[in-house]
Amino acid sequence: MRLAVYGKGGSGKTTISTCLLQFLNYFCDFQVLGIDGDHNLHLAEELGATPVEMQRGDLGTARDIGNDLDWLRSYFAGTNPRITADLPMIKTTPPGEGSRLLRLREPAEWRERYVTLIDGVELIRVGDFTQDDYRKKCFHSKTGAIEIFLKHVWEDHNEAIIVDMSAGKDVFASPLPSLFDRNIYVVKPTRKSVSNAGDFLAHAKNFGLDMLVVATDIRSRQEVPAIENYLMRTVDAVIPHDAFFVQRDSLVLSRPPHVREASFTVLDAFYSLTDLLRQLPSHNWENLLTRMLYHHEETAHDWAGVNFTAQIQPGFNPFERFQSNKLATA
Repeated sequence: MRLAVYGKGGSGKTTISTCLLQFLNYFCDFQVLGIDGDHNLHLAEELGATPVEMQRGDLGTARDIGNDLDWLRSYFAGTNPRITADLPMIKTTPPGEGSRLLRLREPAEWRERYVTLIDGVELIRVGDFTQDDYRKKCFHSKTGAIEIFLKHVWEDHNEAIIVDMSAGKDVFASPLPSLFDRNIYVVKPTRKSVSNAGDFLAHAKNFGLDMLVVATDIRSRQEVPAIENYLMRTVDAVIPHDAFFVQRDSLVLSRPPHVREASFTVLDAFYSLTDLLRQLPSHNWENLLTRMLYHHEETAHDWAGVNFTAQIQPGFNPFERFQSNKLATA
């Protein structure tokens, strides 16, 4: 499964992303990859990363994909003849014959360049603004790297890619949300949080996205119905207020506690959430390909230049090897 997690700042978005990654890995035996798609870069800290883990031994500190776009584009473009100096890869460019298409588990050069392993969870970061970015680029110039990555690296059964997204509804300025199996919005029982949730969910509906709503920091039976009444829809999962989450924010502890250290109440809530996620339909490959091609054509006509439609290879199915047992060389 591949999931994106959204929510207003302070709603628990990064905490839920972290706990889902740890829970799927530790209790469900999933291989998991977390992508920190927020410029605040809190996911490594929330996962409890140590300086030794971040240094990665002889490999050194991992590169951030959003600040390494030239290499990323060249690597995944492979020998695709439709990507040229005149028609370089852009974030909506679909894979073609010769593109490097890989499974999540495959040994590959991108792993050594980008992945940090933190207590069983693999992490990739988009990255923060650099000195050269100021007054020149918006954050979408970096999150486009996630789009490129997700079009070329695919997860199998019992594998998950979870992206901790930026907090705002500016995500709808790109087709990135359409690349996930499910998009999750995290909401707290506060006026500001539900107000932001209502606005975000309305935009998601206009975008054609099905959203799951996860209510966090729930302290009483009245709070979930109150959220549902405001949003005029059901809450799909409930995460209770618990001392475990208070500890995760404590400056006294050297690291946030792992989800395996959570109370039975919290663990039960995450069992329910992961059961829900595992029951959802898997990739609809035909619909996904249709959306990818549509968004690239739309981009070509709107701002990239209509000549970029030449990057679409008629009849090419980039998902064929992911739907079979074939493995290619990384």
